[in-house]
Amino acid sequence: MATERNFSADFARRLQALREQRGFTQTQLGQRAGMAPAAISHFETAQRVPSLESFAKLVDALEVSADSLLGRSELGDSAQVDPIFLKASHSNARTLDTVRRVTAAILESNEREKRIS
Repeated sequence: MATERNFSADFARRLQALREQRGFTQTQLGQRAGMAPAAISHFETAQRVPSLESFAKLVDALEVSADSLLGRSELGDSAQVDPIFLKASHSNARTLDTVRRVTAAILESNEREKRIS
């Protein structure tokens, strides 16, 4: 039970921190996630733990990785997943491979430009 309580409290703190980092009120996050503001309040006060479906909605609404919301990565830069990469991560394998190749080519070109300068 103590471990479950710690998880709930930790999750509540992460959810609130991510919401505040993005400048959302509980109402705004609820709207983005398609849930009542009271649900967000319950999650942030550790009165309730979201269902898997609600968790997925929160991840999408906050535009973060599931790992960020679970505390498996830092809340700083890693929580600031660019929405385009978040959308790409939900794409089919062919689209994801294309995004990887294009991104790698752009980064390689950028590195070459730095070396020339």
